[in-house]
Formats: sequence, structure tokens, C-alpha cells
Amino acid sequence: MADNSGKPDMSEATAPTRPPANIATNDRATPSLVYRALLRSIKSGLMVPGAKLPNQYELAQQLNTSRTAVRSALAMMERQGLVRRQVGSGTYLTDDADDVFERMDQTAADEHEDVPSFAEIIEGRLLFEPAMMRLVVSRVDDAEIAEMRAILADILEAPVWREFKERIYALHRQIFASTKNKFMIQIMNSILDDRRAVQFDGRDTDKPAPDAVRRQTHKDLELIVDAIAERDGKRAEELVSDHLMRTLATINIWQ
Repeated sequence: MADNSGKPDMSEATAPTRPPANIATNDRATPSLVYRALLRSIKSGLMVPGAKLPNQYELAQQLNTSRTAVRSALAMMERQGLVRRQVGSGTYLTDDADDVFERMDQTAADEHEDVPSFAEIIEGRLLFEPAMMRLVVSRVDDAEIAEMRAILADILEAPVWREFKERIYALHRQIFASTKNKFMIQIMNSILDDRRAVQFDGRDTDKPAPDAVRRQTHKDLELIVDAIAERDGKRAEELVSDHLMRTLATINIWQ
């Protein structure tokens, strides 16, 4: 229910909410599919910030999937800052869950038919970037790790969208450069050229980057840099894969 301002009535937010049912036909539904269905529920207003979610068993029943898939999807949402778990009470959407959606890049890709969409870029990166992290950890040096951490600090301090995104790009560029592989560096430069071609169309580049968005993005990327610094290729691979999968799932709810 909405008040006169058109916003959801938060007085009802403590009641369990119901996501769309039957997103899958068997127990092999992927966590990404469950995650996407839950995001659609938030976007549509069926689940509002502060609301208590049904328990994992109830969600699995409502979504016609397995508790394992639900558990993994909720873990992804928790890492992204969309939900919080309260011991003895349950799982709730965070009060600033709506801010997370500000991370969406609503680009004008349809006006750039020759430029890959954001979703296409993420799909392509998923095919090779997680595996590339093993090359990164085998070749990165301490100076490059120090540079990554310096860029991370800049991301947290970025005041407006353009600077925020450019600092994220700088970190990705540094990670790719750490492979010492000219082909990989060339790929990232091409990706960034394509992103810039559509990134800022229709967006107020002087708009402040929301604090919640900066904090969550910093947290995600810091975990990846930490794994690189520890030379833990397997962990870095998993974190990059998870980050890209969540990004792709989030993009797809708008399509």
C-alpha cells in the first residue's frame, strides 16, 4: 500500500512478503534465477525496504525450487546489501534496499546499435574473467596491489557518478594489467571504450553517487583485491564470478 506521496507504507513492512511464484519447474533452478525473481519482487513493490521475508522453506515452496537455491540467492543478496539476517527473527530487506538499484546502469544502448549492451559485456566477461584471476595472482606484484588499494580508497570517496564509474574502471584496468598479458589488457581497453560510449547517455553525471552504492561496491571489489593480495586464485575466481553473476541478474530484471 502507498501513502499520498506514492511511496510504500512502511508501517506494513514487518509482514512477510510474497515473491512471484513458480519461477522454476524443478529443484535444479539456479540461485541466479531465484535471485532475479526476488529482485523483481522488490522492483514491483511486492517486497519493500524493511520487510521481513518468508523463511527459506516457504520461499522454496512459493518459488517451486530447492532450499539450497534459495539459500544461495539470499547469500548473494546479503553480500550485495539487499537483505540482513537477524538471529532468532528472520531475514529482512535492508532499509536502503532501494538505493542498491541505483547501481543499475540504465544506458541508452538502443541508440548505439553497434555497441554491445551492458548485459552482453557482462555475459562475455563471465566466459573468461573468473578464470583469468589465476593468471593475475601468479603475476601480480606488491606495487600493483598497492595501486589497487589506492584506487579502492578513491572509489569510496568519489563524489559524483562520472568519477565513481571512472575509478571503478581504473581498478578493472589495473587488475587486467597485472596479467602482464597485452591481449588481456587490449580486451579491457575495448570493454571500457564500449562502456563509455553508452554509460553517460541520459544520466546526470554530476549527480552524487549514493553512499550505500559506494560502500557496497567498495566492499565487493575490496574482497576481490584481498584475494589477489593473498595470491588465492580460487577465491578470487569465485568472487569475480559471483560479482558478475549478480550484476547480470540485476541488469536482467530491467529487461
